Amino acid sequence: MVSKKGKRKLVYGDKVFYWYVRVTEGRHRIHVISEDKKIRICSPFRDTEESVTSAAVRALIDKHYPEKEPV
Repeated sequence: MVSKKGKRKLVYGDKVFYWYVRVTEGRHRIHVISEDKKIRICSPFRDTEESVTSAAVRALIDKHYPEKEPV
């Protein structure tokens, strides 16, 4: 089980993901984790002036796990 405090929920296909943005090593990074903790993504965020949306997080999941198509 993932701690939900300070995270946004995203349902993608039959999986539930939680995502958040944190500053790590002086850079903004998007963190995405599946509810079962089998999928974890940590990606740098290029433009800090632009908001991160659910669509951007879905694109990130597609990029890193293209074989896992939603049902």
